[in-house]
Amino acid sequence: MAKNTFFLRQQLIAPADETFPTNEIDLGAFVNLGSTKPQVLRVHSVQISFTDSQGLVPTIKAADSPADAKSAFCSFSITTKERSAANLIPMLSDDETMFTASIVGSNLNNNADQGIFSDAMDIAPQHLVNGYLVGVDTLHLYACADDAWSEAIYISVCLECSTEEVTKENAVNLALSQA
Repeated sequence: MAKNTFFLRQQLIAPADETFPTNEIDLGAFVNLGSTKPQVLRVHSVQISFTDSQGLVPTIKAADSPADAKSAFCSFSITTKERSAANLIPMLSDDETMFTASIVGSNLNNNADQGIFSDAMDIAPQHLVNGYLVGVDTLHLYACADDAWSEAIYISVCLECSTEEVTKENAVNLALSQA
């Protein structure tokens, strides 16, 4: 049976200054645990793009000489729980509040040729058998871009989702997998 999915989108701008900007995705219209017909959100996949303000590949600061080739990184995560301001460092995959994490890298080599040379999804719902079940009203987005970038990094997120009734099985799933 085909699943009826929809898309939720959000953007987070990470300045090239090693700060930790945050943003939220409101799920209040999709998650309702306190009603007579409780429902939760299932995230089937997450697509992330790292771009500049015009949707192009972000650039890094020019090297002073060929021997001074540079690289830049930007990390991103989505969590089910808000983190304290003192604990915004990039998250590890063993944090039970995190369900998506990604990192992107770029470099400037001797030919002044640059572009995204790597990106990795540490955890993503599409890597799981049945996606990721969410029972909270808000998802929290976090990012950090190092100061080697010459511009802010625009992180655009698209979540493919569906809603479903709460059953005994998925209530146990929520209790075991999500803080």
